[in-house]
Amino acid sequence: MEPTTAATTAVTQLSEIVTTEMLSGVLSEVTGLLPIIVPVMIGFIALRKGISFLQNVLHSA
Repeated sequence: MEPTTAATTAVTQLSEIVTTEMLSGVLSEVTGLLPIIVPVMIGFIALRKGISFLQNVLHSA
């Protein structure tokens, strides 16, 4: 018989608390946020690239 460690005890306790409904709710929230997060990330990257481009143009002028 294997000795009980803190990790196995934590996994056992966690598996009793977390249900499939909770996980599906989290997944639905994440997929609901994707249409908002992706354009914001693309806009942020584009803004950084635009500022970097302007700095290069002004520096070389």
